[in-house]
Amino acid sequence: MSAGKRAHGSAKGFCSLASGGRVGVSLLTVLLLIVFGVTLTSCSTSGGGGADAEDLSSQKALIWPSPPAPPRISYSKTIATPKDIGAGTGFFRRLADVLFGSAANNMIKPYGLTVDSDGRVLVADTALKRLHIYDVKQKKYSHIESAGDTGFVSIIGVAVDADDNIYLTDSIAAMIYVFNSKGKYIRGFNAGTKPTGLAIDKPAGRLYVVDTGEHNVRMSGLDGKGVKTFGERGDTEGKFSFPVDIFLDDRSDVYVVDTMNYKIQIFDRNGRFISRFGTQGDGSGDFGRPKGIAVDHDGNIYLADALFDTVQIFDREGNYMLNFGSVGNARGAFWMPSGLHIDSGGYIYVADSYNRRVQIFEHLGEGEKIM
Repeated sequence: MSAGKRAHGSAKGFCSLASGGRVGVSLLTVLLLIVFGVTLTSCSTSGGGGADAEDLSSQKALIWPSPPAPPRISYSKTIATPKDIGAGTGFFRRLADVLFGSAANNMIKPYGLTVDSDGRVLVADTALKRLHIYDVKQKKYSHIESAGDTGFVSIIGVAVDADDNIYLTDSIAAMIYVFNSKGKYIRGFNAGTKPTGLAIDKPAGRLYVVDTGEHNVRMSGLDGKGVKTFGERGDTEGKFSFPVDIFLDDRSDVYVVDTMNYKIQIFDRNGRFISRFGTQGDGSGDFGRPKGIAVDHDGNIYLADALFDTVQIFDREGNYMLNFGSVGNARGAFWMPSGLHIDSGGYIYVADSYNRRVQIFEHLGEGEKIM
């Protein structure tokens, strides 16, 4: 059969289907309009990025500090939508975008974030009440919105264990929810009064959770049992005032953001105080509203400050070395940055909360100090 006859036969088939009545005609018309609309949408969309998509090939590289100083930090890319990793570009995804809106999976208010062993970026979205999962390598997007039949209320922190099981804090429900790497709900357990930041000592199988409401840090097994705490409300060494985030370095020392004392406090893995630093102020190295914390493989300490809209970098003794980012919505700028994470490759992930995105940077010259 010729191509022309095949086409004519197909058209005749559509006419036969439509002749069944008005309902058939209406349904066929809607389907044709949807398909036509999706086709036009796909033709008019360039790249694969979302509202914040960027053509990096045509833009000047962003580095810190400015020349002539040696570059230490460089901007890499932004994730704001599944399209920013190349996900959701198939026909049925585009069809769903037409039916339900293309912004349904966009970030609204990212907060805590981490990266698992497969390079998937996990982002807790407090406003959308969803854990976004961006599989950058496979160009796939998925999400988690509930723990079994229980919906999230205010998810804040996220971490993964040695098996890539996912741990998520819900500060209002006062719970930690645990999922396997495929997003299947495993268990949940109470975590004090207001659990926020969390971190996992993978070799030891130990969970650390900041309880902002109780001004302490809870240590337990990965099942939430055997709880011990360190810290209490106060402003002296080892005491906290509304701590919010926590990070473990390569030797399992524990770094806690002591927000209202304007300090970073450092402890060993058993909760014994080591040191602290930080001063409230508006100068370089001062703290305004400290939020997220991370430590790279060279011992440099990174702190996101939501008041100054920047990330500051210190050495272990608390000496200020460098900052990157400033207020705004351009590449490399922030509006209320919160969560921080540094992966095994030296990439720095910043939850740029009010810009509704995660920005990724690279520590140049791994194996050496920032300054």
